[in-house]
Amino acid sequence: MNENSLKQWNMFNIRFFGSTKKVLLNKIDGWLQSKTTIKWIATVNPEFIMNASKDREFLEILHKTDLNIVDGIGLAWAAKYRLKKNVEVISGSDLLKDLCELAEKKNYNVFFLGGWGNRSELTAENMKKNFPKLKIAGCFAGNSKDDDSLKKLPKERVDMLFVAYGMKSQEEWIERNLKKMNVGLVIGLGRSFDYYSGALKRAPILWRKLHFEWLYSLIREPKRWKRQLELPKFVLKVLFQDLN
Repeated sequence: MNENSLKQWNMFNIRFFGSTKKVLLNKIDGWLQSKTTIKWIATVNPEFIMNASKDREFLEILHKTDLNIVDGIGLAWAAKYRLKKNVEVISGSDLLKDLCELAEKKNYNVFFLGGWGNRSELTAENMKKNFPKLKIAGCFAGNSKDDDSLKKLPKERVDMLFVAYGMKSQEEWIERNLKKMNVGLVIGLGRSFDYYSGALKRAPILWRKLHFEWLYSLIREPKRWKRQLELPKFVLKVLFQDLN
């Protein structure tokens, strides 16, 4: 599969990856095997869209990624309702585990950057239990305002860099430091370290299959209700505004 054969489509002035997770993993594997220049993936949900609609600089950042994947049932609904397009939701949290499985299988190394406290280390330990032969290049919390985090990366190439500083902050950090990294793939993964470190219980599988993980998180953490106010605004945007 060459670069131009990737299925992509546009909505909200953002280009989205338009195929399956299996195709995505195969593409990532191809990138890493060919030792191409660094590739960047963003895991986009409705909250990204609402922020990008108000922040032109953030929108421009999403134009610089190599792939934006649909991470949220709201985006899949918008594509179906307005564009008559069926798209697969690819959860960033699930993708993290898939990428670690790929890394173990193909002998790639991984680095965990971000999370509160020691959540990057705990996430790495969790993945090591699931994938005993996984090569972990390192872990570091740091913060999205500190570009010295780059010094924690090994001098040798890191195949996959997982950045978990939260929506927007992680993309801004990646954009600032992209050209300084000796990395094959960098991907922002939001709250994934919270789940895999055990700090936050993830929604049961049935909730995830029904795409109600956001509701489960809200029930578990009511303090997030202000952020969830963006969801009805997103719905109104889909119903009544131009999607371009």
